[in-house]
Amino acid sequence: MNKLRLSIILVITFLAVHVANVELLAQDQQQSQLLVNNNNSTDNILQWNTDQVSLADLLSRLEERFSVTFLYDHQTVTDKFVSRSKAGLSGNPGPELSRILQELGLAYDEIHEGIFLLMPRHLPLDKAFLMQMVSGTVTDAQSGETLPGVNVLVKGTSTGTSTDSDGSFELNVESLQDTLIFSFVGYQTRDVPIEGRETIDVQMRPQAVEGDEVVITAFGMERERKALGYSTQEVSGDELGNVGETNFVSSLKGKVSGVSISESPTPGGSTGIIIRGANSISGNNQPLIVVDGIPIDNQNLDSPGLFGGIDYGDGIGNINAEDIKNINILKGPNAAAMYGARAANGAVIITTKSGRGQTRGVGLSYSSNISLQQLSVFPTFQNKWAGGYDDNTSAYGTTTYNGQEYLLYPSWLLDQWGPAMDGREVILQKMPELGPVPLSPQPIDNIKNFFDTGMTFTNTLAYSGGSETTSFRISASDLSNSGIVPKSTFDRNSVNLRIIADITDRLSIDGKANYIRQEGHNRPELAATFRNPFQNVILMPRFVDLDWLKDYKTDTGEYVNWKNSYPMNPYWVINELTNDDSRNRIIGFISAEYDFTNWLNLKVRTGTDTYTDERASRTSVGTPGTLNGAVENNTFNVQENNSDFMLTANGNLTEDFTGTLSLGGNHLYSETEITGNRGENLNVSGLYHISNARQVTPRYWLSRKEINSLYTMGQIVYKNFLFLDLTARNDWSSTLGEDNNSFFYPSASLSFAFTDALDMDSDLLTFGKLRASYAETGVDADPYLTNYGYNISSSSFGGQNFASIQGSIPLTNLKNELTTSYEFGTDLRFFNNNLGIDFTYYNSSTTNQILPVDISSTTGFSQRIINAGEIQNKGVEVLINATPIQLQDFQWNLKLNFSKNSSEVVSLASGVDSHILISSFGANIEARPGEPFGNIIGYEYKRNEQGQKVVTSDGAPQRADEQTILGNIQPDWLGGITNTFRYKGLSLSALIDIRQGGEVYSYSKYDQMAKGTGKFTEDRGNLVVDGVVKNPDGSYSPNTTEVVSHRYYAQRAWGNIGEEFVIDGSYIALREASVRYSFQPAFLSNTPLVAFDISLVGKNIFYIDRADEFEVMGITPESAYSRSAPAQGYEARNMPLPRSLAINVNLQF
Repeated sequence: MNKLRLSIILVITFLAVHVANVELLAQDQQQSQLLVNNNNSTDNILQWNTDQVSLADLLSRLEERFSVTFLYDHQTVTDKFVSRSKAGLSGNPGPELSRILQELGLAYDEIHEGIFLLMPRHLPLDKAFLMQMVSGTVTDAQSGETLPGVNVLVKGTSTGTSTDSDGSFELNVESLQDTLIFSFVGYQTRDVPIEGRETIDVQMRPQAVEGDEVVITAFGMERERKALGYSTQEVSGDELGNVGETNFVSSLKGKVSGVSISESPTPGGSTGIIIRGANSISGNNQPLIVVDGIPIDNQNLDSPGLFGGIDYGDGIGNINAEDIKNINILKGPNAAAMYGARAANGAVIITTKSGRGQTRGVGLSYSSNISLQQLSVFPTFQNKWAGGYDDNTSAYGTTTYNGQEYLLYPSWLLDQWGPAMDGREVILQKMPELGPVPLSPQPIDNIKNFFDTGMTFTNTLAYSGGSETTSFRISASDLSNSGIVPKSTFDRNSVNLRIIADITDRLSIDGKANYIRQEGHNRPELAATFRNPFQNVILMPRFVDLDWLKDYKTDTGEYVNWKNSYPMNPYWVINELTNDDSRNRIIGFISAEYDFTNWLNLKVRTGTDTYTDERASRTSVGTPGTLNGAVENNTFNVQENNSDFMLTANGNLTEDFTGTLSLGGNHLYSETEITGNRGENLNVSGLYHISNARQVTPRYWLSRKEINSLYTMGQIVYKNFLFLDLTARNDWSSTLGEDNNSFFYPSASLSFAFTDALDMDSDLLTFGKLRASYAETGVDADPYLTNYGYNISSSSFGGQNFASIQGSIPLTNLKNELTTSYEFGTDLRFFNNNLGIDFTYYNSSTTNQILPVDISSTTGFSQRIINAGEIQNKGVEVLINATPIQLQDFQWNLKLNFSKNSSEVVSLASGVDSHILISSFGANIEARPGEPFGNIIGYEYKRNEQGQKVVTSDGAPQRADEQTILGNIQPDWLGGITNTFRYKGLSLSALIDIRQGGEVYSYSKYDQMAKGTGKFTEDRGNLVVDGVVKNPDGSYSPNTTEVVSHRYYAQRAWGNIGEEFVIDGSYIALREASVRYSFQPAFLSNTPLVAFDISLVGKNIFYIDRADEFEVMGITPESAYSRSAPAQGYEARNMPLPRSLAINVNLQF
């Protein structure tokens, strides 16, 4: 029957009802002959096996028996049952059915031959005829997966239904101007006006604060958030993929309380993650990285140091952001105790997309991202003064050119304390071929012009699908980057396959293989080295035109520069100091899970992470410091294998108690092998091969480590509001002393959902819980700290190679470090989850620190390894989620996170007063007993008892006699504020990242002060140092002596007055902003697309506030040279972080 015919029938029927004005009671007595039992038997027509028969089943059987159709709203028959005797319908079924329906408050009428309309008795029949059908599909706004069981209610009525297994619904409404209310546990309730539509597809967003939310914890186990007795925080994968970063971890910055993120300024570089401060004084402070339940290697091999190096990236950066479903941060040992020694610093749990639950569309998705990058800040310079000293040309010579005498700018001169750049002409001693050049300032942005606009293209294609028993997802991604530094590129390709299958009702398997191939070319060096192109351009005199340097070598290949050594010509650096690297990596696992019964199962799993890095570099002949050229090749083979098993029993212990008990074990084997050669003094210029080197230095290192573990964990739950978790683990590590290689550590946590316990039903407090936990976590050592070893040299005497013993005395009875931690917290949700507050206090202490301690060289060693020292971290974390405004089409979400951590060095070894973390001229960063971790130690200005600066008799600044604490690298607190505004399909979001307090030693300011390039050195008239002069009688007089510029400024650097270069590291940054539009399903209804969104995302946009000194210099306070904790307090000529703007398109078919 077509729609037109049915419509005509309904209209005719409607008119007939009005004319006849028939009462419902009379209609109950008029039955269709099609519902007459023609054999006049009194036996039951229908047979049933249950005592209670649902009305829906009864109507269905009648439709089959009599070939009729009943029309009704599913909500009308929900939860309505008929006794078996009545449902048998003996005799004439028509009247019996009428009586049954009347008892249930219903009635029916034949509106066409064989078609019956079922309706509530209180509803007038004419209104029933006017009701119209609305249908649609409900999906998750983030994953696109359909949502079964969503409640759909007509606002202001009791009429409603729920979505089926495919997320679809059908509902009769009185008017197409009604409003539908969609609600589902764990999702934000939505009011959706029908607005005349017959098809309504709705996207629902997960509720950010929901007590029953499920999170992924240790070993990939799903747990209700309200059951956790420790703090975790989850970030959706949707927040990571649209930024266009080559390492997605940088997108976490400012989003997670208690977590400090540092990032490399170079594409494909590493990121640092420090959770709740540094736990180890000299060791690793990075958390464990776990992907789909399997730990992966996250080393940053041959990482850069204070005086140079290349950041080749870490392990976590290889993961494709588009493959990530979510990330859960387990903070501290309380949350990560079950992962053992490597999780003492917390754990980052990454769950990737699997294809499970894919019911929408054909499962094909495509995302494309184009990102443009520029340096976020640029150094500023004084643009008035040329090279020299004493504010004049006394350092210059003279020379004759074309019969005319000119000043000769010497090839050794770097410092800019000379005459004004007034246009006078000079001859450059190193570049006389230029002829006379003017001492004139270059355009203020000439340094900016040296750099390119970086571009990153990322494309990911994924397909997922399966059957009732099997699901799969396969994705392929291509990332291509051309860097900000000219001639620098980075490319990464990855393929990821995940298959999950239920082999039988009891046996299931899960497998994954992820292949990554990446290549880098001319990655720039970082930090304080003249191989760093950034350093060379910022140290150039302001009159030097970059165009003079573009022809960086002569026709015969000789080096061309304005100076005889350093700084180098930046164009020589990017063309003649080259490097190439490649990585081939496989991450995979296979697991099997078998259910012996409905309460006992066994899971076994084995996984691997293996990769090979090939790195090659060359230094061209003629390079200052390596005049005869050099070539270097290194190969890194890394493998980490993890195998584990877990036997789990769970069930009801009593009516009120349920329990879970797991027993498991793990075997870890890791190996890192490094082989390489460095060749110097090339025989043939231009042939960069190790066989062409006259001097070859081989390199070899092999590191192996094994840990065997047994563990148990159990949970007891009382009435689903009180949760007690207990764990115990024992590790046996190959890196500890023979008698100390076994170490045991327990943990306990308690969660009390008091709103559930008290059965609170309040419009104010929606949900509340209290939590507490205690944990111990052992930490083993790097390999070979318990044994002697020898280094074999390539040099020889009499045909025998030299050998030297290692520099450290081993500790044969080496013990594990032990981290003990406890935390208390609460999770409160108000106003129907529109406001959530999560608060945590924690206190952790790591003892038995494994420290290398300096000793007298007369022993034949430089250090010895000891077990001593303690570091303590304590602090608070606050996370606030709020929805200040939620209207029909508009929503404002607000997230605030705050954390304050205090890290103190409680003790070191007996007789050890300090452990140096970073040693450099100007200042050290140290750990001192009884002091905060990371003190900056150096010289202050010399002062008298009144605090006045005491200058020399000739008016120059001077330093104090002894070193002191100049500051500390730890921030007072960290915070983040995220505002998100949504209007229909449009979303606007902005993240403000805040660091308050903590100091940074600025090597850039030291340079600008020492060399006269800083903007702050531009004022050079009538310079008198603010201070006093000590008189012969011990009194002090105000200083009135005028000094030349280098005595006023540079003496502070030359005199090593570290106080001048310690700067407040506080900042407020607009870290990220985005605008996103998701096209509505109605717009896509006639296309093959089921989802389509486009977004524009900015990253590292600008500083709202930072220290005045950093702003004047054009320097960022967050440009650390490496990811280590101490490095965050040392700014060393590093490139600033890039500012990026990305355009993203996401399609789902």
